[in-house]
Amino acid sequence: MIAVVPRAESSGRFYIALAVATGATLALEIVQTRMLSVVSWYHLAFFVISLAMFGMTLGALYVFLRPERFDAQRLDEHLSRSAYFAAIATAVAWLDQLCLAPEMVLSASAVVVFARLAITVSIPFFFSGIVVTLALTRSPYPIGRTYGADLAGAAVGCVAVIPLLGILDGPSTIFIAAALFAVSSALFAAVGKRRRAVALAIFLTALAVVNSQTRFGLDPIMVKGQAEKRHWVAYERWNSFSRIIAYKPWNESPKMVMWAASEKTPTTPVEFVMMNIDGLAGTAIFKMAGDPQIVDFLRYDVTTLAHHVRQGRAAIIGVGGGRDVMAALALGHREVLGVELNPAFTEALTGPYREFAGLADHAGVRLVTDEARSFFTRDDGQYDVLQASLIDTWAATGAGAYSLSENSIYTIEAWRVFLDRLAPGGIFTVSRWYAPDRLDETARLVSLAAGTLLSRGVADPEKNILLAAHGQVATILVANEPFAPRDIARFTAACADMGFEVVLAPGMETTSETLAAILSKPTYDDLVAYGRGTPLDLTPPTDARPFFFNLLRLSRPWEIVSYLGRPSGVVAGNLIATLTLIVILFVTAALAAATIILPARFAPADSPRPGARALAYFALIGLAFMLSEIAFLQQLSVYLGHPVYSLAVVLFSIILFTGLGSFASERLVLGTPARIRAFALVIASYLIAMAFALPRLTAHFGALELPGRIALCVAVLAPAGLMMGQAFPAGMRWARRGLDAANDPTPWLWAVNGAAGVVASAAAVMISIAFGITTTMIVGAACYASIAFVVSARD
Repeated sequence: MIAVVPRAESSGRFYIALAVATGATLALEIVQTRMLSVVSWYHLAFFVISLAMFGMTLGALYVFLRPERFDAQRLDEHLSRSAYFAAIATAVAWLDQLCLAPEMVLSASAVVVFARLAITVSIPFFFSGIVVTLALTRSPYPIGRTYGADLAGAAVGCVAVIPLLGILDGPSTIFIAAALFAVSSALFAAVGKRRRAVALAIFLTALAVVNSQTRFGLDPIMVKGQAEKRHWVAYERWNSFSRIIAYKPWNESPKMVMWAASEKTPTTPVEFVMMNIDGLAGTAIFKMAGDPQIVDFLRYDVTTLAHHVRQGRAAIIGVGGGRDVMAALALGHREVLGVELNPAFTEALTGPYREFAGLADHAGVRLVTDEARSFFTRDDGQYDVLQASLIDTWAATGAGAYSLSENSIYTIEAWRVFLDRLAPGGIFTVSRWYAPDRLDETARLVSLAAGTLLSRGVADPEKNILLAAHGQVATILVANEPFAPRDIARFTAACADMGFEVVLAPGMETTSETLAAILSKPTYDDLVAYGRGTPLDLTPPTDARPFFFNLLRLSRPWEIVSYLGRPSGVVAGNLIATLTLIVILFVTAALAAATIILPARFAPADSPRPGARALAYFALIGLAFMLSEIAFLQQLSVYLGHPVYSLAVVLFSIILFTGLGSFASERLVLGTPARIRAFALVIASYLIAMAFALPRLTAHFGALELPGRIALCVAVLAPAGLMMGQAFPAGMRWARRGLDAANDPTPWLWAVNGAAGVVASAAAVMISIAFGITTTMIVGAACYASIAFVVSARD
């Protein structure tokens, strides 16, 4: 057995100190995903996740390879010092990161920038990895309780990010994470040796507060490849899934700030405020000042075509700066409902830009902050027009999982909800990017519309669809009843008057063979079969594969290669994101191999060597946990809708219940092969059951109010977390049987576990995109089931 080292400090303080350190670690990881989504691209969120786990894995390996540096008699001192270095590294690394501009460009210089970024981001996690490894493998406390404190702290850290980003901002929250590491250092330290850590915590907290009070503080210099002109910023709001910037008012021709303006658009300059999300996705607040006639020029935008066909009650998905709400008013709707996911926009329209926009006080306007799909599932209103124009922030959610906040509204299940909210003959209209020579995203949009109509029993979807395009934007109109001749006449007349191209209309032969083929499919299954056979993925997205924006097929990597020499349009962005994911997968796989090979090669000759079965066990539970976690995140985030809930409910619940499961393991004592085999089969069975039952559960209870949805998520996650929490402490007890403190290889096993989790974080995303979320859950279950065979004997 492991020798128990006497300690003067209480176990309670040790658990709190560890929880604070892991809370700071997860908070830092989430904020870093936000920062890279702002300064670079959303798919780099997984780059941060991999680097965080990479850094912690290196910390674990360092403890294993240099055991002489970590005397068990001075454990408090080692823990305190490592947490103190984590605090300093977090602040200093962020200062270095401010000067980096990570951009995906074909240049050797980009390799240097990303290598430097990787080192900069991972250093704080290296020291955090030392803290966690020492706590889990060198402390005399029960492994179940120690691991439980680790996860409980991480759970609190993931939730704490939400108010911190709202109160402060991204850069300042990083300094708060550094301060928390300093607090952890002070708690680990013996009485009389805490002054330095306390002073550092106070300094970093003060720095965070001061930095949040100015727009000219320690902020990134480069955002999306361009120097950010902070002196033009008039309004800035952060939250866990976006950063909103509003610049000072400007006067310009309306054609310059419309999505796709007709040549007949008036040229009289208009006053507006330009806003963007994460430095790229733009929207404008026009100065309407309560009079819709001031913004009458919006009728000349191709996105407003539905309002030319139908007036009455309108609903807008994604208010942004309010242009679509203004357009609906200008084109004659008597009532307009605006549903906005991001509270930063509604706060702007009801706060500093209330009089400028004039929407909040307009008698016919109601603004709601909610996720659109969730809202319209509960809403009992009927609307003549339901509009969603170019809803794509490309902002990564804090929970990662390659999850864009818009994924939940571009699925068949979501569109069925939207069509159900239409009055008889009502129109659901969506605008997306368009290129006449590359009907990639447009084709998938039509496929989604046709698939939704076929799933609702519409025999001939072509009669319910109108499509027009102008410039780089196409607008589709989908009706819940066949379009009447007068509707088609209004549509074609408006297009002719504005100079828009009619791409699809009932009775009109389209010039696109792809669109014609999509609309000719008599059944939903025929449509899916056709979409699977096209060069790009034109299958209609569903909740099981809610990745509308990913047109490249990860299931056919050889086809991706054919696009390397000619990336353009939407495919170019897909290609960069896909290649990033593939590179991360290969790099993390190499890391996982290194955690097995390097310790065996470079560790001192007398160092303990765990058996192959022990290494396999911890690799499998690392793979299984991350695969299952990401599958739950992807499935339930779509169900809950709002990105905040994926943090506050899903990620928090998974980590919390896993921690509670670890605490409970002290009573169950799953340390024998027979008990571990039984546990492995139980958790695998539950995950397989959830793989097939969860989509049905979320569909059946889709109309629940938010508290009911949260309760369902918790009910599903609690058993999974409680069981998954047993795996690590059970493996530690099994691996340690018959060993003493001088022959303890568990830091190596912890490193292997972390490295496997790194691989799984990228693999899970690729599996979900290629084969669906259900498959990811099944693979996770298979990994858990495999440990039953691993523990059947000891080396």
